[in-house]
Amino acid sequence: MLVLAGAPPSEDLLMWRMEDSDYLIAVDGGFSSFRHADKIPDLLIGDLDSLTDCNELENKYPDLKIVRLREQDTTDFEKALNWIFTNIEVKNLIVLGALGKRTDHLITNLLVASNVDESLNITFDDDEEWIRRVTPSCPLILNGRKGAVISLLPIQEVTGVMTKGLKWELDGEKIGGKRIIGQSNQCESDSVEINCQSGSLFVFLEKGK
Repeated sequence: MLVLAGAPPSEDLLMWRMEDSDYLIAVDGGFSSFRHADKIPDLLIGDLDSLTDCNELENKYPDLKIVRLREQDTTDFEKALNWIFTNIEVKNLIVLGALGKRTDHLITNLLVASNVDESLNITFDDDEEWIRRVTPSCPLILNGRKGAVISLLPIQEVTGVMTKGLKWELDGEKIGGKRIIGQSNQCESDSVEINCQSGSLFVFLEKGK
């Protein structure tokens, strides 16, 4: 699980996601979410420009691994992903703190995620919204959300988009570029399936609806 420096997750969401995570990574200012919950991640990574007390952190938390990467050619999210792919084996990635605050950061995070190996299951989560990347290797099966508003957003061109269980179904559609469809659809069933043949798209689901 990664925690970025966007809108911080609630303590309940953080604790729930921690229970299902094998490795906890704070990305720069995302460390504050762990600190406020009185928890320590396995790794703190980034250029750490939003943290002014790195030396204090090293002394206070001797078991915390800190990786400081000062180069500015990549975002902190990219730095964290590169470290993950080099050092640990991962199949499912949960990202908190990626939504809210600055819209340009959200769009950048989605662009970065859209280019990651399609076999990696990527989920962005916060207290208001849930976003899941769909690729040919990672279709989405969603249960128990009948009546919820759902949107499909192609960051790049996506072909062969198939849906099952939505009010307005897609049947082998090519979306992206000039053809963008899929906003404000609705789950007509408690069992929804979304897949594609090429590219990657993001499924947005409102919570509490």
